[in-house]
Amino acid sequence: MTSVYFKSLYSPSPEVKDVAHEGLRMVLTHQSRLPKELLQTGLRPILMNLADPKRLSIPGLEGLARLLELLTNYFKVEIGHKLLDHFRIVADPQLLQESSKQSITDNDGIIKLVRLANIFHLLPPTANIFLEPLVNAIVQTEAQMHFSTKSPFSEPLARYLDRYPSEGMEFFLRHLSYTRQLRTLRSILQAGLAQNLLHELASRTPVLVMQLRASTPNDRNIVTSILSLFQDLSTLIPSWIAENDYAIDAVVDLWRSSLPSEDSLPSVVNDVIQKYCLMLSIFTQALKDSPRIDLVFEITSVYTFNLGIDIVGTTTFLYERVASNRNAVFKRNILMRFLTWFILPSSSEVQKAYFIRYVVSPILLVNAKRWKQEDRLIDTDFIKRIHTLIWLPMSNPMSDTSDGYKIEILHLTTILVQHYPELLEDSRKDIMKGAWSYISSCDDAIAKQTAYLLAAHFFAAFPTPQKFILRAWTGLLRMPHSEGRVGLRHEALSILAPSLPKSEINESGHPLWARTTRKLLVEEGIGTMMTIYHLVVKQPRLFFPVRSLFVPHIANSLNKLGMTASAGLESRLLSIDILQIIFEWEEQAAESSKEIQVANEQNDDSRWLTPLNLRENMVSYLVRLTTGTHDQPSRVALLPKSFSLLHRIVGPNGWADVTVGLRFFSRALELVGHYSISLVTIH
Repeated sequence: MTSVYFKSLYSPSPEVKDVAHEGLRMVLTHQSRLPKELLQTGLRPILMNLADPKRLSIPGLEGLARLLELLTNYFKVEIGHKLLDHFRIVADPQLLQESSKQSITDNDGIIKLVRLANIFHLLPPTANIFLEPLVNAIVQTEAQMHFSTKSPFSEPLARYLDRYPSEGMEFFLRHLSYTRQLRTLRSILQAGLAQNLLHELASRTPVLVMQLRASTPNDRNIVTSILSLFQDLSTLIPSWIAENDYAIDAVVDLWRSSLPSEDSLPSVVNDVIQKYCLMLSIFTQALKDSPRIDLVFEITSVYTFNLGIDIVGTTTFLYERVASNRNAVFKRNILMRFLTWFILPSSSEVQKAYFIRYVVSPILLVNAKRWKQEDRLIDTDFIKRIHTLIWLPMSNPMSDTSDGYKIEILHLTTILVQHYPELLEDSRKDIMKGAWSYISSCDDAIAKQTAYLLAAHFFAAFPTPQKFILRAWTGLLRMPHSEGRVGLRHEALSILAPSLPKSEINESGHPLWARTTRKLLVEEGIGTMMTIYHLVVKQPRLFFPVRSLFVPHIANSLNKLGMTASAGLESRLLSIDILQIIFEWEEQAAESSKEIQVANEQNDDSRWLTPLNLRENMVSYLVRLTTGTHDQPSRVALLPKSFSLLHRIVGPNGWADVTVGLRFFSRALELVGHYSISLVTIH
């Protein structure tokens, strides 16, 4: 019966081999030693095949592995030498090169190599003598097959290394400068195939830290290897960071000291990028596992490196793990540490700007919009420190301060004014003084616009004399259209607009801001005109009471927006938008006129209607714009809006007194059909 089990171990059928293996295991549980003759008979087929590498077969190697699992004590460890020789012979470079282009599962040569490697962990205990030659053979094989992650050899090698974790880790630590060996080790660890080996690596943390601190600029490969292993440990063992704070401290010291000079950077840029990416990954993992606020300050310094590192992930991490963190104590500690760190000589102006941009401002903004009522993140003491550190210096022009730094402190101040005005009562004078100082002294257009935005929010939050509001309004309108960010200027104007009427309650006639704006329309160029028209579109209620100042100018300047050779799609769309606002004003004025007549009141501003000649001018322009020659993108964007507005204006509920020559409508006939608007309806 035992002889049948031995023979069946070499069967091509997996089911038969499984039953034979189980049967032989049951025999050995009842009989500690087999008769010598029976053993020799059972082992002879596989031993004969091992004598010649050409006779190796996949079923035979699988049978040998099963026999070794059951009969380890019956084999001599020297069989490993023969297995290694066969591995080297089968691993022919040409075979490996061809195999790298094919499916591994269909390649008998590669499967034989995997089965050979899978035998070593089943050899007698002294099989650790094969560790170095086996690892080197597998590393070389993986390299020739161009594996960069887990390979078919990872699992059998992991079983072997997990049996000898101390010797295995000793080997790899001696070869830290060899990237191929490190890749093989990390593939095994990251796949979770050798837990004993992983814990052995964790126990070697003190050795790795000492080696990292003792490294020199010439040890680039060793440093990168140690950092790679630290990254794996921090990811694979959740408690590793908490248990090895000193390892993170060593990485922090390396982070601060290892940036090469700009002269030597081109030759080592790839190594430096890899090293800093690894350290960044370790820091972010450490922050996930422990509230080490010092690491937040280290992470933000990456924005000051001119290395071409992808920082999108870092920005996302800071927003999700820091700014959006619900732990108020953690965020409060960061803000208080920021006040201390801000005055350190080692804190550069550039890093301060980035830290405010990516940490301080997002924390305050997210807290104000989500949890301000729940968490008192800042108080008057914090504001007093900010007042001393930032706002008092702001009130004096700082020509030696970078524009980026100015923009960030202006943005931070804007957030505080907008969302925390109740804390700024004692500081608002210096805040406003600093904003005006920057408006007057900044040469950079974006910094100037940001200062205007701060002023606009300040006027919305605190009572302010009219002259300051009007000065900011005029300054924003006069800024060249091509400078800075158009969206930033429009935002500042939109926030500033509601403050204008409140400051002129007792003024008779048209308010000063309206007369000033009308004057700028006449005196300034097309850029200012478009800015004001955009503002009219966004703030129609503000301009409605003073529309008599602006509608004539709009009607007479339409050709500049849409009919000149230099007119673009943006200005043409703007002309349609502003005509729509005028039409809606007319509807509103008509309703107001009826209400005033019923009440027997006199209010010329509310009853003012656009003169007929101006209406005809606007309708004429709209028809010419609609029927003009446009390219396809312009036609798709313009025609639906222009036809819709034209339909409203000359329809039954529109301007009935407008008479436009039939020549305009005859030119529009073609286009009318495209939008299913009948000639009767438009007439």
